[in-house]
Amino acid sequence: MMAREYSLNEIARHCYVHDLWIIFDNKVYDMTAYLDSHPGGKAMLRQAGKDATIAMKLIQMHNIAWRTIEKKLQDHQIGIVER
Repeated sequence: MMAREYSLNEIARHCYVHDLWIIFDNKVYDMTAYLDSHPGGKAMLRQAGKDATIAMKLIQMHNIAWRTIEKKLQDHQIGIVER
């Protein structure tokens, strides 16, 4: 099955506590349900509706827990960024 493609404009509209999407490595994730479980609290909101790739790679704790993060992201992927 082909992944659904989302435009940057469409992704940008999902930037709220109740509707939180992020981009990581050109993949789109709906992280709404995960926000309350995020170890960094609501810090994820700063990347809501945006490309979080650089921010996520720069956070030291993400490097320590990378395998867990990859699994978590996989569980929440909804598509890819439109080409």
